[in-house]
Amino acid sequence: MAKPSNEDNTTPLNSVGRVLDSRWMMAFAVLSVLVAIAWALLESDPRERPIAAPESTEPMSTVELLGVPPGAEILLDGRKIENSLFGVTPGTRHALEVSDAQGRTWRQVFLAKGSLSLIVELRTQFIEVEVSPKGASKKSD
Repeated sequence: MAKPSNEDNTTPLNSVGRVLDSRWMMAFAVLSVLVAIAWALLESDPRERPIAAPESTEPMSTVELLGVPPGAEILLDGRKIENSLFGVTPGTRHALEVSDAQGRTWRQVFLAKGSLSLIVELRTQFIEVEVSPKGASKKSD
């Protein structure tokens, strides 16, 4: 049998370094794929994505509130708005509530189509309660 030449044995191959390098490259590739999958799942989460308004050719309905005192809080469908002139989706039902610091309120439910002006009259809600003092007795005639 022929004996291998010593020339091949003089320079040892650095195979251990190559194996470690390829393991790191493989780990990096797997990590990259996992990050891409996680990113795609986050992007497709329906809770995170805003709901797109339906395309319609009908313009937004304009609502104007008249007589709103300064500093009053305006709620449209339970959400605070800052302006007494605003737009809403036409043909949908909306609830408005206006209240001030004195406890006076005004409520209105409306169905908007086109432009709408509403007059706000804040009123204090009264509750009538009958109270009789202690120890009082009724006189009989």
